[in-house]
Amino acid sequence: MPARPVNEIERALMAHPGVADAFLSAEPGHGGQSEVAFVAIDPDHLSAGKAKHLQAESDRRVAQWRRAFDQAYRHDADGVVPSFVGWTSNFTNRPIPEPDMVDWLDHTILQIRALGGRRVLEIGCGVGLLVEKLAPGCDVYCGTDLSPVAVQRLRAFAQSKPELRHVEFLEREAADLSGLPLNSFDAVVLNSVVQYFPGIEYLHLVLEQAAGLVAPGGHIFVGDVRNLELLPVFHREVQSAKVSGATDAALARKIFLSIAQERELVIDPRYFQGIFRIPRISGAEILLKRGSSYELTRYRYDVVLRVDREAASADSENSSLVPDMKQGESEGRPLATDPMAAAFLQHLGMELGDVLQAQFPEAKLPAAVIALNQRDFAEIVQASSNAPGDRGDNELVEASV
Repeated sequence: MPARPVNEIERALMAHPGVADAFLSAEPGHGGQSEVAFVAIDPDHLSAGKAKHLQAESDRRVAQWRRAFDQAYRHDADGVVPSFVGWTSNFTNRPIPEPDMVDWLDHTILQIRALGGRRVLEIGCGVGLLVEKLAPGCDVYCGTDLSPVAVQRLRAFAQSKPELRHVEFLEREAADLSGLPLNSFDAVVLNSVVQYFPGIEYLHLVLEQAAGLVAPGGHIFVGDVRNLELLPVFHREVQSAKVSGATDAALARKIFLSIAQERELVIDPRYFQGIFRIPRISGAEILLKRGSSYELTRYRYDVVLRVDREAASADSENSSLVPDMKQGESEGRPLATDPMAAAFLQHLGMELGDVLQAQFPEAKLPAAVIALNQRDFAEIVQASSNAPGDRGDNELVEASV
């Protein structure tokens, strides 16, 4: 690709030690022409930034979700009764219709009951949708959640129902399974929670601990996993539903940026198919979602992991998740999104915007600075060179800031 001319804004951005390249793209907006700055972040800087801010960012995300859950639960008009509060459609930004939610829940309950467990640990029990349906048929049921409001609510709800008074609730994050006896559960359930985890490594840690709590012959159920293979289709359909009249090039760019800036954990099924490196996990079954809700079934899947007393790959002592992740990336097919990288890049983009504002206080500056890894940056540059002057990108700025 021939060298591009560089202006003073791009030079200022490239003066940052972490920026490997930059370019400005003129984007028509509702108020006229606007410029967006794209910057490529050096891989070493991205890795160092992630490592430096990983714990702080993980803590921030846990606190963010705790606040979000607490706010949603406090404003639930139905009081302590489990409900579908907080389930919002990506297509309409409105609550998902209750009949769809009921159907989704019923099918999930059937999948978990089929495992036959009578001693159940639920990680991320939320408002108690599973507790209400599953716990009456269990000898032991323990639910954990990071939201103090959810835990207090569920304790009050359980005390009001004789069939639920044996249920124990613990306020803790998913990775904290300390104090729970080994081999004490027939099933560990994580339903519709892993998308909120800070990364695939965090999920791996949770599953390693969960496997130690499950008695031989038991299972780990991981439900409602967002499917990385279907992420482009998902974002295409979401953007198509929200934007009318956009050109194909504009829609493609919006989809690309939505994927690059994905802040939830979205996982390729290959991760679970290669999970036997975790000791005691002897099998993995990927299950298609069933039910009437288009959004809750088409782009997600369930996983059942079987736990046995002695089960691990022959080379488990010399194996870890990291080589698998690196191998996937080298093949151009990562095993999962990287929420921490997306969060760091977004923070860095805002930081670079502040740098421009301080350096050019009187100039007309880009409406947004979007930081990307080098691979995504190269694709944006290539797409821009192939479609110069595309006037269908009038929603780009709004979608990216």
